[in-house]
Amino acid sequence: MPRKYKRKTQTASWSEETLKAALLEIDNGSPLRAVSRRFGIPRSTLQDRCRTKNTGQATLGRNPVFSKAEEKELVEHIIQLSKMFYGITPFEIKQCAFKYAIRNNVKNPFLNEAAGRAWLEGFLKRNPQISLRRPEGTSLNRIKAFNRDEVSIFFKNLNNVMDKYHFSAAQIFNADETGITTVQRPSKIYAQKGQKRVGYATSGEKGKTTTVMCSFSAAGMYVPPMFIFARKRMSPQLKKNGPPEAMYCCSDNGWINETLFLDWLNHFKTSVKVSKEDPVLLILDNHVSHCTLGAYNYCKENGIVLLTIPPHTSHRIQPLDVSFYGPLKTAYHNECDKYLKNHPGEKITPNEVAEIFNKAFARVATLEKAQKGFQTTGIFPVNADVFTDDDFLAAENIKVSIDTIGPHQNREDLHRGLIDPIQPSSSLQTELLEEENTPETSLSGKVSFSEIAPIPSTSSSSSAAKRGTGKKQHSEIVTLTPMKDVLEEKEARKARKAERKAQKTVKRKVLCDDNLTKSVKDSKKGNIVKQREKSSRQKKSVQYYAEDEEMEEEHFSDNDINYDICIICGEFGKNGEIWLRCVSCGEWAHKACSGNDNNAFICDFCH
Repeated sequence: MPRKYKRKTQTASWSEETLKAALLEIDNGSPLRAVSRRFGIPRSTLQDRCRTKNTGQATLGRNPVFSKAEEKELVEHIIQLSKMFYGITPFEIKQCAFKYAIRNNVKNPFLNEAAGRAWLEGFLKRNPQISLRRPEGTSLNRIKAFNRDEVSIFFKNLNNVMDKYHFSAAQIFNADETGITTVQRPSKIYAQKGQKRVGYATSGEKGKTTTVMCSFSAAGMYVPPMFIFARKRMSPQLKKNGPPEAMYCCSDNGWINETLFLDWLNHFKTSVKVSKEDPVLLILDNHVSHCTLGAYNYCKENGIVLLTIPPHTSHRIQPLDVSFYGPLKTAYHNECDKYLKNHPGEKITPNEVAEIFNKAFARVATLEKAQKGFQTTGIFPVNADVFTDDDFLAAENIKVSIDTIGPHQNREDLHRGLIDPIQPSSSLQTELLEEENTPETSLSGKVSFSEIAPIPSTSSSSSAAKRGTGKKQHSEIVTLTPMKDVLEEKEARKARKAERKAQKTVKRKVLCDDNLTKSVKDSKKGNIVKQREKSSRQKKSVQYYAEDEEMEEEHFSDNDINYDICIICGEFGKNGEIWLRCVSCGEWAHKACSGNDNNAFICDFCH
């Protein structure tokens, strides 16, 4: 039978409503044959339905491989896997159906150790509540961080400040940074069917990223954005045709820092007209540049109440991320497309970023998006029950177990855990038939889909557990008085670290003067290019401890120069070992010591 079969007859074309009306007529005493002619339903069908009391739609052709109950079980398991962020692919569904049929002795026409395409299409047609979706990549940190405990702490802090200040919608603001690039993401286009390659003109291969900090209120007021360009000094060309009253500044890496955040707070105060007599609530993430002693003092003096959200939860609790930044970036990429079409042969440089961004910002910054962002996250009106049990399902089922994975097992395969790997040396069907007679299968009676495609659980090795990730952060009211002592201690640690760094630099310069190594000043970057002398002597390791007020001079000798010492373990690196540099202080550490998998590394001293 062809895959796209078209009906040529009107057999069983009646609907469930028609059948129910016909059965009701029969129950009221109407003759069977008259009802059959009036409603167009065969008499034999009416007799069967009167006997079985079945009012469902008629089905034509062969029966499905699985019953309705079995397909319902599979649908529920597929939905649960998707909520756990480990969704199942079309091929895995077909393979799972084949395994289920073999292990439960279900008669099936499946070949090649997987169900066919026709079965999958019929399964999706019979169960329209599931569909093929393109998922959004979500890191394990975000999955684990968005849990009931962390969200409860945030709403507890939110209720405390609301009870104390009674903020209105016009007094509640959210602020966050995002990155925009000079290379746009092309939209879908029409092209010739069957064409092998379809291209689209972009500004370059690798663009330059500019940080933009936006803020809006629960009432729909937008604060003029702040642009942070990755350069040394500002140029008037960067401000050309930008958003009105916007703020422009520069940093070495294009990211926000403590000084720039204080400048933005001043910009925020001027735009919002905030004071101690008319305070506002500012909700943002707990980035290291936001939680500083300088920000604390400024906010206390000007009536700004700072409330941070839990780490790695901005995708659900940050109003800007939930309702604004997605449409904004889509509109920005569309404006980049228009610019390239209107200026053929020209590239988008940082000089055009503000102008292009202004067009997208003016189109997306609507009252509805601001209000919807606060409403969806439950911030205003305050609704701690906005997140259901399904939202916390993934975090509650993720359990870190050191002994879960043995040394002989493949960590990635066990971590995925959805479908058992197919053995190429033997038939999967023979293998599964042998497994049917195991005690576990015979006792259970029937293998379920959850046993064939189990829900994965995260695991960590003992070395990762030993490294740790530092002090766990939570939602905080930064402007509370007890936080001042914490921030002062943080500033003191940074000062001690800067002093030790200065002392280490002095000692290195002294050793360089003794001609033990050659160093050349790089005139462009101001860094020291190290050229070590080739010798067979063994270098001794030097340890630095965060608690020391001074560096121990006895660790240094005339024969030891330590340029590349990890600030965590205090040892040299091995050949081929990966190093990470702290984006705050510039010190280096082994990636294995840091326990950091992200691109941006912040050491424990700067955290």
